[in-house]
Amino acid sequence: MTWFDIYNEFIKNFEKINQLQKDYIINLERINYLYNESIKSIDRVNNLYNEYNRNYEKMSRSYEQQFEDMQRMNQRWLDLFSKSWKQQQNQNEKR
Repeated sequence: MTWFDIYNEFIKNFEKINQLQKDYIINLERINYLYNESIKSIDRVNNLYNEYNRNYEKMSRSYEQQFEDMQRMNQRWLDLFSKSWKQQQNQNEKR
């Protein structure tokens, strides 16, 4: 092998190494892009989960309010019927 052949082989190898480095950088950029997309996806999922929790809390408060309203209504009915029943008992006793 002549010096010129050795030099050409060196240049070819250097170009291969250079291409490998470029491919490596391209792959790193792809990985970085995918990583950023995954972070965005995680943020979206987190936001959806937070929204779900807020809606669940609203629903829970609504059910609690409804339950309290039902308890008050039942108590009023009970008071009304017990009052009516007592009045009837008093009238029956007077007879």
